[in-house]
Amino acid sequence: MENSKASVLIKLTNSIYRCTQMYVDKKLKKFNLTTGTYPYILVLKRREGINQNELSRELNVDKSLCSRTIKRLIGLNYIRMEENKEDIRAHKLYITNKAEDVMPKIVKIIQEWIHILVQGTDEQEIAISIEFLERVLKNGTIYREKYCERMKKIE
Repeated sequence: MENSKASVLIKLTNSIYRCTQMYVDKKLKKFNLTTGTYPYILVLKRREGINQNELSRELNVDKSLCSRTIKRLIGLNYIRMEENKEDIRAHKLYITNKAEDVMPKIVKIIQEWIHILVQGTDEQEIAISIEFLERVLKNGTIYREKYCERMKKIE
């Protein structure tokens, strides 16, 4: 890919992300949630009882950020932590009734934003875009994992 196309791809991706942050953060403010916190609730709804390491991998975030966000969500009563009887080092994470109550509202906000983003786009274009972005993410994830492994060996 030529340099100009690569820089346009990065610019567009970053701009979409910033627009998404502004929209979602504004809409989720009334729940004390942000673009950085709501995905934890959605993942835990789907995979209740996972531990912090699994959640970190699922969300593609580092462990320290995951830990801080979990503490914040526990403080807001969206997540609860239980001792794991099989492994006392890894606590199990669950959503609370408060999170259950707010989840349909979160999903509605996200769906509204997606509808805004894809206006004027047909299903085939959306499918091609998703396939492309999944490939880009896979490549980025593979690179990051290799890079992190190299950095661990250096330390």
